[in-house]
Parts: sequence; structure tokens; C-alpha cells
Amino acid sequence: MVLGLTVDVADLLAQGQPSLASETATSASVGESRPSYLVLGVPFRTGSLYPGNENDAQAYREASLIERLGAAGRKVMDGGDVAIPSYLPHHSIPPIRSWPGPRIVWDIVSEKVSETLQQPGQIPLLIGCDCSIVVGTANALRGSFQEVHVIYIDGDFDDAAPASAHCQSAASCATWFLTHDSAFSSGPALKPSQVSQVGWTRGSQTEQAGMRSFPLADVRRIGSRQLAQQVLAAVPASAAILLHLDIDVFRSGDLPAAYFPHPEGLSLTEGTELLGVFLRDARVRVIEVSEYATLRDREQESVHKIIEMFVQTLPKSAG
Repeated sequence: MVLGLTVDVADLLAQGQPSLASETATSASVGESRPSYLVLGVPFRTGSLYPGNENDAQAYREASLIERLGAAGRKVMDGGDVAIPSYLPHHSIPPIRSWPGPRIVWDIVSEKVSETLQQPGQIPLLIGCDCSIVVGTANALRGSFQEVHVIYIDGDFDDAAPASAHCQSAASCATWFLTHDSAFSSGPALKPSQVSQVGWTRGSQTEQAGMRSFPLADVRRIGSRQLAQQVLAAVPASAAILLHLDIDVFRSGDLPAAYFPHPEGLSLTEGTELLGVFLRDARVRVIEVSEYATLRDREQESVHKIIEMFVQTLPKSAG
């Protein structure tokens, strides 16, 4: 048992889906997928409400993310932090706080992730970001694959629509940006059916027909592994998957260092079970972990728990 996690790794192994049609192999079990990982820090808070996650990738490094994954059989490289300009605006002018800062960062991150995706078998693992970064990573994935799907594991729906009457963070509008054509984002919008929302306790503000949605109650009713398998079964076999994990999907008693802690949420065991199925699917091409707040984790207890979940669930690399 490590830091309160008691999940048997062997129990988390799940049969994978066919790999992308663009690859040489048209079908493969998850056990045959042996990726490498490029860790990218995103020192970014201009999409958020207040300070707290602008340099949180450093905490992952101090807690030995790279070393622990490497010792557990993963080929991991530290790509450093994405170069974010220091001149980004910070303001509270409606409709989007600190705009156009978020868009600038999305475009920079999209370019870096696109470069990584050109390397065979390499998966970008983004840390230290806020939820709005999903717009940039989805754009990168869309530029590399014909079909994409976002699995959005989050305590919130993050689908608030921009409104001129009040200012809100880009993070709170993340999935709205993903699924609506607008002047805010550069790429074409995803269809609602290309996004699966998992684990939320705070529901949609702008409900869209076709978006697959699984609240925390469904995770508990169906079971973590079974629900993850259902989500994956509905994703087209040819789709590349972006796995988004906002740590506020966990209950604050288990993981208090979320940017916006939620009293109700997944337990660490439930979250590890979900990740154990999702991450072993060969279609996963981008992983991002958002909304960890160093300022809430002075003793680094939460970041060690997050790292341990990935030690248990990331597929091992070849060699």
C-alpha cells in the first residue's frame, strides 16, 4: 500500500480497443502498446480565477515524477516547461478573464504538442495547467488525426457560455470552447458526441444534445471499471483520445490540493480504477493533468498521491 492507495494493479488491466487506422497494425491489445512519455509543464494561470497553479509542474518534479515513473518501467523524458510569455495580460474585463492570454497559451501549447505527436509512440503528458488548456491540446490532436475524442474527467462540466454581462475564467468555459465555433478558438469545434464527461458533481450550464455524460452517481452505480469500459466502447475505433484529468474530480478529503476542492467526488481508489482502464487503451494520444494547486499542498502529500496513481496505471514502455 502506498499513500492510501490499495488497488491491485493486476485487477486494473483491461483489454484494449483497436489502434488507429493510420498505424501499421489495425488491431492490437492494450498489452502490446508500449508508449514513451514526454512530460511538459505548463506554467499557466491566465485562464484561471486567482493565483495557485502558475508553476505547479515544479512540484511534480520535486516529488520525483520522472524518476518514479522510470523506476516503474515507463520510458519518460522531461521536456521542461512550455515557454509561456511573461507579458500575458491579467484583468477582469468581460467576457473572459485575462483574454487574449488563454488563446495565446493554447496556440503555443498546441504547436508543442503537435511536434510531440509527430514522434512515433510518444505521448505528451501535460502537468501544471488549468482546464482551458484542453482547447489547445485538442487542436493539436485534430491536426494530427482525422478523428478525435476527448474524455473529460472533472468535478465540473466547465461549459459556461461567455457572456458580456460578467467576467468568467476560460477554464470554466473549457468544454463550451471545445464544442462551439467562435472567435475565441482557432480550430473548428468538436461535435458534442466527441466529448465524454465523466465523474462530475456540478452539472451542465448549457446542456448540449449528443454529449455523453456520466456523473459521479453513475460511476458509483455502474462501477469504475465497467463505466470506463462503456465510455471507451462508444468511442470510434479510429479515434485518437485526449484524456483530461482535473484533480477536483476527487473528493477533497482524499485530495485537498485541487484548485477548487469538491467535498463530494471520486475516492482515490475509484479514480485509480478509472485511469487503469482508460490509460491502457491504445488510442490515448495526449494526457493532461490540471488544476493542482501547490499552495494547497505544502507537504506535497497530494502530488505524491497523484504521481502514485500514474505509477499504477500508465502502460509500461518497451525495453
